[in-house]
Amino acid sequence: MKKEKKVFVMGKVYTITETNISEIERAVQEDLDNMVGKDKVEFKLCTLGNVVAMFFNRPLEYSTLGADPRESIIGEDALIITGDRYNGFIMPSPLPPMPYLGYIIYNLEQSDFLDAYKKSAKILGASKIRDCWLEINSNMIVLRVQMK
Repeated sequence: MKKEKKVFVMGKVYTITETNISEIERAVQEDLDNMVGKDKVEFKLCTLGNVVAMFFNRPLEYSTLGADPRESIIGEDALIITGDRYNGFIMPSPLPPMPYLGYIIYNLEQSDFLDAYKKSAKILGASKIRDCWLEINSNMIVLRVQMK
């Protein structure tokens, strides 16, 4: 029997099975549409072995925001991945303090974001994480989570 995978995304923990990926994608997409507006971010979920990849397709050029996509993540991207501040959800292990979003573009170190993500996922009951990492480019941000 395969080990159950539970992943934290947009303020919730989802149990992934071979047959419910499209249901999870629809649920997360609905929350994203409500949070940032319809057709602003497109969500896709993919699994391969013990790695879950979450794709957030959105056009955004980090270089114009003074952020290095190899080391930083902008606050808005951190919020669309975690769902922090959406419908009253607050991450159990908070992200570093950010000023009011909307006026100031705030960049977090990826290591700080990933640490808060891993700690929150654990507290919320997601699968144990061996490693996780980000890939950021002008069309998408990808969070890959390797389960133990």
